[in-house]
Amino acid sequence: MKPIRSAKQVTFLYFSIVAFAIIVIHASVFTITTEQMEYIYAHNRLGKIKSYAKQELASNDIDDQASIELQTQGKTDFDRNIKIYFDLDNLPEGFPKATQIPYDESIEIEFEPTLQAYFVMKVNMAINGELKDVLLVIDNSLYENSEEQLLPNQVKPIVISFLLLLTSLLVVLKISERLTQPISSFAKTLAEKSPDDLTPLPFPDGTYTKELLKMIDTFNHYQSRINALLERERSFNRYISHELRSPLMVMSGAITLLGESNDPKFIDKQRQRLRKSSKQMEEFIETLLSLSKVQEGIDLLPRQISESELKNIAIAHEHLLKNKAVDWRIIVNSSPAVNIPEAAFHILLGNLIKNAFLYTQQGHVTIVTTQQTIQVIDSGMGLNESNSKPEGFGLGLLLVKDICHRYGWSFELKNNDVSGCTATISCMT
Repeated sequence: MKPIRSAKQVTFLYFSIVAFAIIVIHASVFTITTEQMEYIYAHNRLGKIKSYAKQELASNDIDDQASIELQTQGKTDFDRNIKIYFDLDNLPEGFPKATQIPYDESIEIEFEPTLQAYFVMKVNMAINGELKDVLLVIDNSLYENSEEQLLPNQVKPIVISFLLLLTSLLVVLKISERLTQPISSFAKTLAEKSPDDLTPLPFPDGTYTKELLKMIDTFNHYQSRINALLERERSFNRYISHELRSPLMVMSGAITLLGESNDPKFIDKQRQRLRKSSKQMEEFIETLLSLSKVQEGIDLLPRQISESELKNIAIAHEHLLKNKAVDWRIIVNSSPAVNIPEAAFHILLGNLIKNAFLYTQQGHVTIVTTQQTIQVIDSGMGLNESNSKPEGFGLGLLLVKDICHRYGWSFELKNNDVSGCTATISCMT
């Protein structure tokens, strides 16, 4: 694993790389510039000499001469005369062979460590009516010596550049510190926060950036989602315990009564109660398991919901209407086709019917089906009052919403215009 560096360390590292690149570029530009200036100066000088030599030597007889010198005004060691070689087979030692020198191009020849340097150019010119190859040579030692003297003069610009880079580094580090200080403060606050505390974190002191504000907003939003999920899970767990407690109490009572009577009819009645309660628990547990895994195979194939199946689900909760002036009915406009396991469907619709029976004191409950929807319409107390009950819609419909979400259905619950509410599930296959 690569070592993790702080923001200051990363800033210093990257800035050092940039500073080194700047220094290298500066040195390279200086070297390239001086070399190009030297070449341009020598090439232009040789070009002038070439034009002058063509005019001066056009009618001269140089058969007996291997070379000549063109007189210049300078007489110092570093301003020697220009020399023209006619015998290219006998050039001075250290010069390349004439065949290796291209025409009309300036070539530099250096002799280390004496700083002797020459620029040469091979040209073809007419001399005394005859075309002849000659070599133009100029002494470039003065320029080479001057070039060596230029390097010490670059110390001052280099020092100034270094000081500017150092100042820039200090400024960048300070900026980095101001930008990262709120992040460090945010991390410290987060580390000291209790795991059970999901309240939004305040914005830390320091310099704000859009990225920092977005990160804190996203984190607080994520915490609120976690908090909502935890609250939902707590409600869901309360609902599960309530759903399992009811059949367990029925089973416990039936088992107690079985030991107190020998009447076959009474015993059979208690067995029916046990069988019904155990089936309710089995369906409930099966539905919970189906929500946590992918269903494959025949359970997900569309199947038609019959009126008798709807009636059996409603009858299972008919005890909630005892001593109430409430009647219920089923209207099948069209049999819906659903792609849901039978147990999950019974839990889904059973919860809607149970809520309708539980919160309707008088009037009616109607179950209406179409090809793609199932509605449970009641004339009860409506949403606002029923939500205040501990086992009201807030808990019972959690499982309904989960089942609908799991199988790609939509669910809607709204108050009626007069009284009660309507629960609608759209079971699209």
